[in-house]
Amino acid sequence: MRREEKYPETDTFVYFNANPKGRVTCDCWLRAVCTGLGESYNKVLKEMCDVHLKTGYELSGSKAVDIYLQSKGWRKHRQPRMPDNTKYTGREFCRKITANGSVGNVICNIGGNHMVAILPVNHGDGPKYKIHDTWDSTGGCIGNYWTKAGGVA
Repeated sequence: MRREEKYPETDTFVYFNANPKGRVTCDCWLRAVCTGLGESYNKVLKEMCDVHLKTGYELSGSKAVDIYLQSKGWRKHRQPRMPDNTKYTGREFCRKITANGSVGNVICNIGGNHMVAILPVNHGDGPKYKIHDTWDSTGGCIGNYWTKAGGVA
């Protein structure tokens, strides 16, 4: 069974693998960042290598990702909470930002150390925000997230 069949599209998830070789490997941070930015995997990887060489921070580390996204005009937001202070799952967060209207692309931590991109997908009744990933991680809790400066989910 192919991964696309194992993880079918839902109202909050769509299978997407930005890895140019189609590999499923420990590159979630890179897939999330290039997907969220709408830039090529290899371009982002090369630019992240420059961040690493300049700072010494690990490529996949949060400090390197923070520096890189900030240099691209993105803003980091703290983990969102519901009114009762509970955490949002990926599924709930996608539904929240769909209901709020256009916030632009979102890059976020989910379920601890995993990263995903959340992008609007056009449907007949308007765009729905969906996690783009190689597996359905929508049950994980949303952590810190990034939006293009000005956008808030």
